[in-house]
Amino acid sequence: MIFVVIGDAKPGATLESIKANRQAYVEWERRSPYSGNYQTIARYEVVGAAPKKTFWVMQADDPAVIHGLVEFFADVWDIQAYPVVPRGIGDAM
Repeated sequence: MIFVVIGDAKPGATLESIKANRQAYVEWERRSPYSGNYQTIARYEVVGAAPKKTFWVMQADDPAVIHGLVEFFADVWDIQAYPVVPRGIGDAM
């Protein structure tokens, strides 16, 4: 299943706290039961957004992988995840 995860930095979150949270996640993920349990992950930042805004597009068979990501980053980010399906432009009509 494909998920879009959207995060807005919480008020008062500094670039340093965001960077530290991201580094802690990388270290935690290596040791976690979720390590390697996603097929793809891509992270994007919205240029010039204030507060900082990011989103991830992820593919995982187990929604718990996405839940783990959301829970981990919730201290620094207001974060939500949505399951999505790909549809062509013509399918939307």
